[in-house]
Amino acid sequence: MNGTHTPGTAAVNGLHRSNGTNGTSTNGINGTTTYEDFDVVIIGAGISGINSAYRLREAFPDLKFAILERRNVIGGTWSFWKYPGIRSDSSLSVFGFSWHSWPHDIDFAPAHLITEYIEDAVKTQGLDKHIRFGYDVKSSSWSSDEQKWTLEVEAHQQKEGSDDDVRHVRIKTGWIFMCSGYYDYSRAREVDIPGLENFKGEVVHPQFWPEDTDCTGKRVVIVGSGATAITIMPDIVDKAAEVTMLQRSPSYVLALPKKDRIRNFLRRILGIRLASQIDFWRRCLLEVFFAQAFLLRFPQAGRKYLAMEAKKNLPSDYPLDVHFNPRYDPFEQRLCMSPDGDFWKALNRPNCQVVTATIDTCDEKGIVLKNGPKGVHTPERLDADMIITATGLYVQMLDGKSPVVDGKVKPTNESYIWRSCMLDGVPNACSIQGYVAGSWTPGADIRIKTALAVMKHQRKIGATSATPYMSPEERRSMPKRPVIPNSSTYLKEARSRLPLVGNKDPWQYGSNVAADMWRYYTGGVTKGMKYAMPGNKKEHDD
Repeated sequence: MNGTHTPGTAAVNGLHRSNGTNGTSTNGINGTTTYEDFDVVIIGAGISGINSAYRLREAFPDLKFAILERRNVIGGTWSFWKYPGIRSDSSLSVFGFSWHSWPHDIDFAPAHLITEYIEDAVKTQGLDKHIRFGYDVKSSSWSSDEQKWTLEVEAHQQKEGSDDDVRHVRIKTGWIFMCSGYYDYSRAREVDIPGLENFKGEVVHPQFWPEDTDCTGKRVVIVGSGATAITIMPDIVDKAAEVTMLQRSPSYVLALPKKDRIRNFLRRILGIRLASQIDFWRRCLLEVFFAQAFLLRFPQAGRKYLAMEAKKNLPSDYPLDVHFNPRYDPFEQRLCMSPDGDFWKALNRPNCQVVTATIDTCDEKGIVLKNGPKGVHTPERLDADMIITATGLYVQMLDGKSPVVDGKVKPTNESYIWRSCMLDGVPNACSIQGYVAGSWTPGADIRIKTALAVMKHQRKIGATSATPYMSPEERRSMPKRPVIPNSSTYLKEARSRLPLVGNKDPWQYGSNVAADMWRYYTGGVTKGMKYAMPGNKKEHDD
């Protein structure tokens, strides 16, 4: 690696500050190729991308950056999904930005309020001028000679009454922040329901919910028992003639108040900003102690507690052990939240039920079932007008595209992940993911801070790149563990597409904010990291 710079850039203490060189040449999609140059490119304008942009500007106000968003709106998940009742299942005290207070008095908010909140944060902080809408990144390749990434991008510009205008953009950048989430926006997980093609009614997947879908007066079967199913059921029960949640196996469901009295009290006496900062740490600690210190450490006690909470909300003769006694321990899969117990209230309605059984097949009129659990009557079939397939996501990282380093593809599923944010052997690139089993944003925040700490060290020593490095000996002895150990079917299926984690620092994967913050403040950024110096000189602190 020789630290060679492309024209139009200047070295700034080891990081490249772009002069913004742009240009055009022929042979693009519409006849031209546009060239752009940045110090950092952030891919994705959802919560992780916007938070990363704020943290980047806070740490490096002199660097030029862009946020590339494939769609024409910001908000990620919250502006994309349209199914009934879509909301957060984490408190906005911790799910929101720590630097932009959540303005509402409800903790579990509908998607449109979260989208408005993100938009307000972007405008308030002036981050909107950095967003490039319609920028679809097709590939990314690193050159050690240039010490730069090259991104090949299709830039779509919407035109009324005609197809999008598409042009080719080639972007050079020193760093990439991948903030495009952990699932494929363009495809859902394939639904494994035998004979579904025989069904003559409506089949709807929550990820691609048509806006004109109407459940009024219909017999609806929701296939699945995760957060999406738990959310949809109470929202449609008033309109639908019948609602059945059909599950192969149960999930844990916990009712929590929609409004947090302590937080709202703190707001009245301390003001929104200070109260929000206090409440952020209060909720983080509650989450860590409830999940890590109680549910995970004492799973049998956790089971009893969650069963007791469910029993409070169900009729006395309800078969709790059949429908709400999962085969896994708490937090092996994500805990489903029910604001103000809306799920339990729906189940107390005469037109709503949960059925635990395996699907045999589908016919024209509905779903034919196999025998369910012993000792409980299971219907032979569920006739339906609509089937909702809430069966999970198609999970991936790096937008499903493996990076190319010096002409060689670096398969994501063969790479170990350094401090939960960088892939071994991939320079100057980080993947910003939050906690899948807990509140997303604190995890995403600590990971962008970790990547920025690497950049600060890079600047301090005058390096041109930073690459996580695992020796061949270390690789041979390192166990290959899934980056997301969650036992949900759709996550287990995705393991072959995801990076690996090991059993020791810095290759362990962080699962809670307390442990990750400890590593952030005490672990340093030299272990397992190579820093390339100009003129082929390298530093590797171990």
